[in-house]
Amino acid sequence: MPPFKDEHILVIAPGSQTTLAQLGLPESFTPAQLRVSTRMFPAEKKGEWEPIKIRERKVTKHKKDVAPEPTDGDTAMGGTDGQINNEDTATEEEGTYFEEDPTTEEGAVYPIREGRVVDWSCLFALMTHIYNTLSPPFHTPILIITQPAWTAQDHEIFTQFFFEKFKTPAFCLMDSALAVCYAYGASTATVIDIGYEKCDITAVNDFLINDAGRGTALTGCGGESMTQRLLKLLSTKGFTRDMCEQLKKSGICEVLPSGTAMPGEADTEEPNVNPAAAASAGANAAGLKGRGSIGDSTAALRVGANGVEGGDDTQDGEGEDNEGVLDVATIVASGKTSEFLARKEKEKAEKAEKAAAKKAAQDAANAPKQAKLPNAKRMTATFQYTERRPLEDLNQNGKRPLQNGNQNGEGAAKRPKTPEPQDSSDTGAPEPIPTPNAQTSGQPNGETTALIRRDVEVGVERFQAATGGMLDQVADAIHRCILSVPDVGKRADFWDNLIIVGNGSRVRGCKEALVAKLNSKYLISPSSATIFTSELPSNFTTPVATGANTPQPQSHLSNSHHGPGVNPLLAAAVTASNPGGLAPPSQHQHLAAQLQMQQYHQQHQHSGHGQTPTSIKLMKMPEYFPEWKDAGIEEAAFLGAQVAAKVVFVVDQGLSKGFMSRTEYNDLGPQVPSNRRAMASRCSSLSPPPLKRRRITALVAPILPTAQPPLFSEISRPRVKPILSQTSICIYAWNINGVAPYLDQQPLIKTFFPTKSSTRASTPPSSQPSLRACLQRWAFPHIACLQEVKIAASDTSSQASVRRLINSTVPGNDPLTEPNHLYNAHFNLPRDKHNATGSGGKVYGVCTLVRQDVAASSTTKSVDWDLEGRVLLTELQDHGIVVFNIYAVNGTTNPYRDPNSGKTIGDRHMRKRIFHTELRNECSRYESQGWDVVLAGDMNISQTPLDSYPQLRMGKEHVINRQHFVDTFMKVKDEGGLGLRDSFREMHGRERKYSYRPPGKVWGEGMDRVDLILVSEEARIKRADIRDSELERGSSDHVPLWVEVEVRSARDELKADEGERTKSEAT
Repeated sequence: MPPFKDEHILVIAPGSQTTLAQLGLPESFTPAQLRVSTRMFPAEKKGEWEPIKIRERKVTKHKKDVAPEPTDGDTAMGGTDGQINNEDTATEEEGTYFEEDPTTEEGAVYPIREGRVVDWSCLFALMTHIYNTLSPPFHTPILIITQPAWTAQDHEIFTQFFFEKFKTPAFCLMDSALAVCYAYGASTATVIDIGYEKCDITAVNDFLINDAGRGTALTGCGGESMTQRLLKLLSTKGFTRDMCEQLKKSGICEVLPSGTAMPGEADTEEPNVNPAAAASAGANAAGLKGRGSIGDSTAALRVGANGVEGGDDTQDGEGEDNEGVLDVATIVASGKTSEFLARKEKEKAEKAEKAAAKKAAQDAANAPKQAKLPNAKRMTATFQYTERRPLEDLNQNGKRPLQNGNQNGEGAAKRPKTPEPQDSSDTGAPEPIPTPNAQTSGQPNGETTALIRRDVEVGVERFQAATGGMLDQVADAIHRCILSVPDVGKRADFWDNLIIVGNGSRVRGCKEALVAKLNSKYLISPSSATIFTSELPSNFTTPVATGANTPQPQSHLSNSHHGPGVNPLLAAAVTASNPGGLAPPSQHQHLAAQLQMQQYHQQHQHSGHGQTPTSIKLMKMPEYFPEWKDAGIEEAAFLGAQVAAKVVFVVDQGLSKGFMSRTEYNDLGPQVPSNRRAMASRCSSLSPPPLKRRRITALVAPILPTAQPPLFSEISRPRVKPILSQTSICIYAWNINGVAPYLDQQPLIKTFFPTKSSTRASTPPSSQPSLRACLQRWAFPHIACLQEVKIAASDTSSQASVRRLINSTVPGNDPLTEPNHLYNAHFNLPRDKHNATGSGGKVYGVCTLVRQDVAASSTTKSVDWDLEGRVLLTELQDHGIVVFNIYAVNGTTNPYRDPNSGKTIGDRHMRKRIFHTELRNECSRYESQGWDVVLAGDMNISQTPLDSYPQLRMGKEHVINRQHFVDTFMKVKDEGGLGLRDSFREMHGRERKYSYRPPGKVWGEGMDRVDLILVSEEARIKRADIRDSELERGSSDHVPLWVEVEVRSARDELKADEGERTKSEAT
């Protein structure tokens, strides 16, 4: 393919509120040249859209009909007086006019909500409008920035639309988080994207997105939530949503770090003042300010007939002395009482006027001092609120509407340096701002509008936009996201490379407050890594924030025969019982393995704790794009998209196959071989478009595995053989919490930026997680039930990788020649488009691994009432056992939507109880046909206090769910239950062991036994246990458990032998 030119590349970044687009890549990448609102208006014709609201107006015109002049000899008579009528007659005509209203949002449709596409027709119309506006040439490659919440099906729809609609020669989809990393030139970072209605948190490791633990479309964490918070606080003061939105965008709205005192919360101690002076009108300035003398304070007091009376200082001291005591008799006898009272009222009015003038002078003197305070220390502040209103509303207080921005056509009035704050309800004399869109009286509607400005005063509410738990929710999501990174040694890099972008983070102080919240919740002191090291011998080196408190030895002379890299503390502990310094023969192998791993870690020590960080830092904004300094880096995803487009379409010239070409689309649709992947968001497993599916499916069906198991069919009776080589079946269950760490990691394009990882040594093969190693460690069980595999239903490449890796050799003695060492993998993945859409559809999902020696007589199915990928059952015909692989619903208050309509019909607590009922009915059908039932997996329930530490969840809904689970599955059949038995409790009694061990806590804190293996009442349990160790947990937050169940044939044979023996004894 010929290389593309810079000026032909089209980049589009759809957002919830604003869509950015640009045609051509300049020499120095600049902000987007086109910004349009992500909205469209329904047109008059159904199914069509308009970018601007079109209004239809009917206007009545007055038309004069001129009467014809009378001819010679004719006379026009009118009325009754016979006078001549030469008046014209007037008629009315109605006309229809269509006009554009670019300022209104009435009837607007937003196709993207909370990062998800909710209206494809509207979005396609918007893309077409942008494409026509920029008018690119025919040979134009297109790059689209995708949202993390978009699913694989969304990517396919986009791909098909752009290829079919615009005939583009090349097309690329790029994840927004990856684009941000390209903008910063960072290969490893944690990207926090705070948008309009949501927040996305993504960990990017060497330009690879870590899907496990990714925070996608967190609601209540965007800019709109800040606006709603301000509206809740200020609605009682007359604020509208538009006023709160403009306040949020102004410079006085600020997010203060947690623990920062707001103005007025820490008042300074007032000096001691005379209580009587404090009660007077004039003592406030003299006593409280500490500027007046004692004489000044007492001079303002006058003793009257009714007590203490306040007054102002005057030069006429004699008048003040006579004012205290009045001779009422003399006043009445003089007959001038009314005149005297009038004079007193006049004096009081003059005194009040003087006091007001004095107070105004003091306020004017204090205003500059108040203005010099920083915003965070001011009790009140003022911002300019702009709104559009009809000009006739400006005729207030006798003032004429402003013309050309001023009154009476004069120059603009000068604004005072420190404007007097106005109340939010005082419109006063607002200042209009003429705009080109302002309508004039000459237009058909006869209405004039303009933008007006007025000052609005706000108190400390302007600091509370992010209160209410928003920062805590984002901080917790960041913590969970970084803890989900499988490479523990690199988690410190994610804490040190935080990138906060998104227009929701433009609020002043938002980024700093979020970092302060992370520091207060998760940061530990680096000195904690060296605690107690002062007690170690001086010839040991002490670690500094290495995350491992075991000291490393220096080169020193010793009589020990251990290698120089062996941990001396470990060697001392092993050889403590052996005076000769030699380890027992059985431990030599363990020491050798420890020596090998420790030598590796000595060469490649990482900085930072595995679970908690010793430093949290924001990445510095790049300086090599000067055009972005003024615009801000909040829209860095668009900058990164330009960088990536340069790499994909121009630099590599198509060699890296970072895009899909027109030829590939015509041949295969969006699906291409897995070795031709574009970025992290380009989906290589997408199905072809509808027109090509039938032909392609016919070609590749013989070699492609079945994406979904067959649905539940009619139950048949088990065909139990009288003699079997196996007398029992071993079943494992493990919530793997994402199979991605166990799959192959495909490298991406790294030619534009040099990465730090290129200088690091590669991870040793022994530390790479392996599904095959797990199976070997478990002695190759007959059935392995994996839950929460987190594979999208359309991701056939990941499914194929699982099938390949479970039968791949691992270092050591791993036989592959016998059938009892090979496995078949079966999947049930989510298909519910309304309840399983998080993380691009990579949620839930179960996988059952069946050993090939029993797979020949087994059948694996799913059930028709499960669309979330939670149930997968395997019928072992020759053994009479049906194994249910279960990932039960977790009871929460999150909404549950109808799978067909998407309408909310309840919460997840309700869905959990329905799930219990459906599963019980399924098990009853099998038991009625003579099957032994085994339920294995994550039940998301703890039955008794023995199963939780430190305590059970005692919320009302959790208590109801727990009792419903016991009544449904554990109660005997006579009481309405299934009578199932808990295999672990039956083997170990009241012993405490736990299956859920979250990696974010110290081993032994916050544990639950929510993973269960339940067996039928008639089945015989031989052994059962929980493999609770950090090695078995791996990258998950659960540990595996297992059970060995005696097969039906062996049990029947044993019963027959016992019957014969009993009969012979009786004879």
